[in-house]
Amino acid sequence: MGKIILCRGKKADTPLTVLQTGVKLYTAEELCYYIYNNIYLIGQDFIDDNLISFLDETGEKELAERVRKLKETGGSLAQIFVIILKTIDYYSVAEIEQLKGILNTLGKQSVCERLKARGDGYLNAGYYFAAVRCYESIIKDYKGKDLLAADYAKVYHNLGTAYARMFMYDKAVIYYDEAYRTGQHEESKKCSIAALIMAKKDKEPVNVDADEDEYVVQKELETLMDNARYSDEYRELEDIARLKADGNLAQYNRAVDERLDRWRTAYIKYSKTF
Repeated sequence: MGKIILCRGKKADTPLTVLQTGVKLYTAEELCYYIYNNIYLIGQDFIDDNLISFLDETGEKELAERVRKLKETGGSLAQIFVIILKTIDYYSVAEIEQLKGILNTLGKQSVCERLKARGDGYLNAGYYFAAVRCYESIIKDYKGKDLLAADYAKVYHNLGTAYARMFMYDKAVIYYDEAYRTGQHEESKKCSIAALIMAKKDKEPVNVDADEDEYVVQKELETLMDNARYSDEYRELEDIARLKADGNLAQYNRAVDERLDRWRTAYIKYSKTF
């Protein structure tokens, strides 16, 4: 889960699987860590019978009963999470109060503001298709209702970024252009040019008559591509190719399988929808 978590309580035989991200939780402390660090991704649907059963199985029977009663009486997400965090006592009072403030703010937000916060969380966590669904819902279902123009422009920009990170550059260009039309931010214009260059890469010859903006972005992309060969991943691929060239086919096949597994896992993650 990204860090070592000191767990004092009982480990569940059956983990709590978080549908939003596919993460499996085995202890109450892991639950606290997940809540605290993924607050923008969690909705009211997180409070279900599976969560209550999990709390019961990890030895938090009284807490499970309190959560059940709050769920039945329509308790707020903030109220339930604060009770969980305080009861399990994994975070300090100051940290819990800070989270409580965020939850209270989320509770006052409009549908579009909450969708944007969730979409931004998915984008930052690498769940790109899930982010796309949030942003497209803002645009298609709510027409950006109650969002400031600057935030609406960010929705288009982040939607372009989600598509670009999935190598869907043609779509990325569309949304970066819309972001620029809406917000007039140079970053959106620059990203649109970059996405267009990548979309045309290997399809059309390099534009030797590019205007100044396109020329600058093109040079930046070339620099990034040149620097990529010094990355750990590029070096790993070179090492794999070297194994084949040296005739170490057993090691080569093993290394290829491991790399493909990691790419497969990454693809499943970013294409996951909730």
